[in-house]
Amino acid sequence: MGNYDLKAHTDYEKKIYNSNIRNHNLGSFERVWAIGAVNGKAELFQSICNQIIEKSNLNDRLVFTGNLIGRNNNKINESKKVIDIALKLRAIFMTNSSFDIGDIVFLRGCYEELLDKSRELHMSPNPLELVDWMYSRGLDEILESYNISSSLLHHAARDGASALSRASVEINLAIDNNPGHIKYMTSLKRLAYNDEKNLLFVSAGLARNKSLEEQGDELWWGGGFANLDQPYNDLSRLIRGYDPKRGGLASGKFCVTLDGGEDQVFAALFNKEGMLLETIQS
Repeated sequence: MGNYDLKAHTDYEKKIYNSNIRNHNLGSFERVWAIGAVNGKAELFQSICNQIIEKSNLNDRLVFTGNLIGRNNNKINESKKVIDIALKLRAIFMTNSSFDIGDIVFLRGCYEELLDKSRELHMSPNPLELVDWMYSRGLDEILESYNISSSLLHHAARDGASALSRASVEINLAIDNNPGHIKYMTSLKRLAYNDEKNLLFVSAGLARNKSLEEQGDELWWGGGFANLDQPYNDLSRLIRGYDPKRGGLASGKFCVTLDGGEDQVFAALFNKEGMLLETIQS
């Protein structure tokens, strides 16, 4: 999954695949599961996965909308464990005889972005300021789930580029010590859609004045969802998993938000027309 060896389903997709492998085509399907932000809540996420396994059909697609890891109200952050659970759910879907590598996609959320950037701080012109900003958004909790001291990056940022390089190596090793986690990080996509391009899945938002290929970091930092009744191009349904404003579960004429906040996890089942068939929560 981490080598971008995805199958192109249409001639159009072949063109997009060659120019932007970070966007993902789920192909043509009858049903698709979308899992909202998990934010490191392992027990609740496991319950969601169990329900999906029980209710899923053979050819269902599966979209993880990002922010599997993240900040929550639990005493212990279990971001690392959540990734393990997600990889197990993916493995169960892969046992289906009709499984295609493109049937499942992991999207990049803002917390995955934070963890990814924590491995590149030695290239930042203002590392201490950036570390403070990243920690204020929950990076320290994510690192601690990998048994990485929250003081590591603060000390390294004060000590300079060499110390930051060593810290980056330490973070990479901590992640790599967990089978599949590095591949998970490198497999993250920006957005996902179906062959018909009437369904679009994003982590947090999008720029409504840009095409799919032009979308930037608003995909995981948010924006463009102020009006859930506002369409985007010819889409029947726009689905996101995370609301930066913490508005919770919400549905409008065209847009759906599957954010359970820091205390819940939501997932939903849609048909190929974008109709919401079922919502599950834990």
